[in-house]
Amino acid sequence: MNRLTAFLKKYFHVIVFILLQLFCLILIYNNLNYPRFVMARVTKHITYPFNKFWNGFTSHFALRSENENLISQNMELMREEERNFLMIEDSLYIHEEQFGEQKKIRIYDYTSSHVVYNSTNKTHNYLIIDKGSDEGISIDMAVFSAQGIVGVVSDVSKNFSTVMSMLHPDTRVSAKLMPSDQIGTVIWPGANMEIVNLLDIPQHIVVNTGDSVFTSGFSNVYPKNILIGTVVSVEENQKNSFLDIELKLATNFNHINSVYTVKNLYKNEIDSLKANFKHE
Repeated sequence: MNRLTAFLKKYFHVIVFILLQLFCLILIYNNLNYPRFVMARVTKHITYPFNKFWNGFTSHFALRSENENLISQNMELMREEERNFLMIEDSLYIHEEQFGEQKKIRIYDYTSSHVVYNSTNKTHNYLIIDKGSDEGISIDMAVFSAQGIVGVVSDVSKNFSTVMSMLHPDTRVSAKLMPSDQIGTVIWPGANMEIVNLLDIPQHIVVNTGDSVFTSGFSNVYPKNILIGTVVSVEENQKNSFLDIELKLATNFNHINSVYTVKNLYKNEIDSLKANFKHE
């Protein structure tokens, strides 16, 4: 307390001078237009760097919130796409020879999540997403991004899930080559994180550089028509009757932040029927 009193006594005149100066500046600013303009301009130059930093700081969080809204909206739009439903004609209306009435049975449903780990430079690459069994994620659910396919869920904990990346030698994706509508299989040969191979396309099929390849929907994992990549090279294989086709992946695996997981609601039922196939 004694130190504070001594300080006020020592600098009393300086403090009063500063307060009076501030009071004068306020009076000038409020009553005279030109000084107000000059002071506002000087203040703007002084505070501009701080305002720029603060706006950038706040917009970062606003952008994240906006991103979350876009992801949610995209997911709702995807849920209503025709590929997610089995369309059935009502037999009663057909029997009465009327136009019929379609019933929709949902086959696929979606969950959004964020990537918390991603490897791209290994021989066996994986991702980890921030959703697990508590959010309904299970093994063998397909994963894709806004760009294209990403992989398949291979392991699940309560809050996280491991995804076997498309950049994994054990990944197999049933694919459809357009515009020929030919069915094949996509695998990753290793080495290049941008290139995969499309197998089982006969040599009589016309394939051009730039043709698109999508998921076929025949695997009970991926819905149909999710982009896999585009053809970058085509060669005839001298050892068999199939083409050697290379695709450039649509997904840039170095830049994956948000993904969607896909659940086939009837996968177990379909798999139980496939298990009864003989000599497959």
